[in-house]
Amino acid sequence: MEHSKSGSAFILYLVCISAFFASLNQNIYSPIIPLIRDSFHVSVSMVNASVSMFIFITAIMQIVLGSAVDFKGAKFVLIPGIILTVIASIGCAVTQHFTLFLVFRALQAIGTAAIPLIAATTIGHLFKGSQRGSAMGTYQMLLSVAPVIAPVLGGFIGDQYSYPGVFWFLAGISVILLLTNAFYFPQDHVDKKKEMNLSTWFSHYKTIFNSKAGNAILILSFFIFFIYFSIIVYLPILLTDHFHLSLKIVGLLYLPVAVSTMAGSMIFKYIQSSIPLKKLFTIGNIMMAFSMLLFSFTHSLSLIAISIALVLHGISVGLITPLYSTMITNEFEQQKGSAIGMFNFVRYIGMAAGPIISGLLLAEYTSKLVFGLLGVLFALLSFFLGSKGLNSAKKKLKVRD
Repeated sequence: MEHSKSGSAFILYLVCISAFFASLNQNIYSPIIPLIRDSFHVSVSMVNASVSMFIFITAIMQIVLGSAVDFKGAKFVLIPGIILTVIASIGCAVTQHFTLFLVFRALQAIGTAAIPLIAATTIGHLFKGSQRGSAMGTYQMLLSVAPVIAPVLGGFIGDQYSYPGVFWFLAGISVILLLTNAFYFPQDHVDKKKEMNLSTWFSHYKTIFNSKAGNAILILSFFIFFIYFSIIVYLPILLTDHFHLSLKIVGLLYLPVAVSTMAGSMIFKYIQSSIPLKKLFTIGNIMMAFSMLLFSFTHSLSLIAISIALVLHGISVGLITPLYSTMITNEFEQQKGSAIGMFNFVRYIGMAAGPIISGLLLAEYTSKLVFGLLGVLFALLSFFLGSKGLNSAKKKLKVRD
């Protein structure tokens, strides 16, 4: 992939917008859950199961498609994925049977799963050194906008055109992305001698798991998103039961997390060229652990204290996500697709596991104890895994222009 500076910038924004759309597919669904329930005459638990199914399939497809990107090329995987998304979105819009709706929703998850994986992998191929870190910052910054915009957009379209309108909208956007990527996404130059089979697939992932730095990033990534989604799910319960706020106000208090996450990615984009990644790794992990401890001790005191803790936590997540993405592509230059696929898989599993396990813990213990212990656990893991893993990859973690 040889490109001029302007050409690389165009492809960067193309893959960022495509990944934004993939996140839109997932997050636009939340406001129309009551519409889905009433239209198909099913229980809320059945509709919620479709949400979990989407996340789970997306997670599994990361490790399935990661090696396919390495062996067959990004475009080979991307175009069929978007075509499948178009078909699945139309299917969701027109079907009148909930079972078929679930099938099409599952196909939609399979189709969009490749897009964020390909975006991060393409950035790893196009950029080197501090430019790679800056591009990852741009990518994560734009990606973090989707969870803010998607529910608002889904609520507006759903209110005007019911749930089929949402999926017709997604189908239309998919067609535009299909045509744009078909014409402008670069052709891959893959090694024709490399055959993709079960042996080479296991070989790629064995390389990743044999890396101490890779293991450190993957384990910490799981806990970061485990904690993040534990807080996101607990927040409305805290605000309604303890502070007796209306749902409208509860929704507004998600803004500090969303905006500060964007700010964290922007901060990383502009400071990563002057601060070594190893140092940023330490700073980001300390901020994450401190924000968790701050939240655990102050979340029941006042709304101002909660907002401060959430802003610090959001900045930490926003900074760490592109940092870890950059580090893992630096560590695995020859297995970028597989490494990013495993990285995304671990993040999605953390997202799915966080609300379930934290919910069980909160049913038995106080919220202060649960979130405090999660903060301490993350701090200990950061120290022990980081010190061992980063020392084994010292040369790769320095930013080089």
